[in-house]
Amino acid sequence: MLDDIHNHWKRAEAVRIKCLGVPTLDMDNVCFHLEEKSGGKIIYRHINILILYRGRNYDPQNQPVIPLMLWKPYAPIYPKLVKNIADGLTFEETKEMRNRGLHSPALMKLTRNGVYVNVVARVREAFETEEVIRLDCTHVGMSDCKRIGVKLRDLAPCVPILFKDEQIILWRGKRDQERNSDISDANAKSSGA
Repeated sequence: MLDDIHNHWKRAEAVRIKCLGVPTLDMDNVCFHLEEKSGGKIIYRHINILILYRGRNYDPQNQPVIPLMLWKPYAPIYPKLVKNIADGLTFEETKEMRNRGLHSPALMKLTRNGVYVNVVARVREAFETEEVIRLDCTHVGMSDCKRIGVKLRDLAPCVPILFKDEQIILWRGKRDQERNSDISDANAKSSGA
């Protein structure tokens, strides 16, 4: 992709890039890496469309040499994404959460190579009222479902508890008890002082 960007910059000052799929969950990260690795500057950004400017003093003769990848590297081995028992729950509670999630209405339906810019905000908003939510990822593919789950785990923050039949079940985690303990600690300090 970087080679394509530099080839376009030989003919024009700016490149229009349209982003699709899982990376659109975190567009700030995409913009940061494009600017850092290409040496350009993003001058326009709207939802999933970016315009990358090469700069006034760009010299196509001195563009960086990007080595060709002649083979695909081995995929790294990641830790297990979904645990049998979610942190802070018993096995029965985890099983009950999964069943509740499967039978709840889908928060939103995701499509293959779609634009997922508003997914994180919608998930955070849903977790204010719901404890377990379901995302319908029919026709997205299991690998993309898992990648979406990993990104949401870090961005939302939440706990993925099930990937089944291209459905993602997310649990918001133990937040209420943490908030209540923080409030009770603050009340104890104010009454003790």
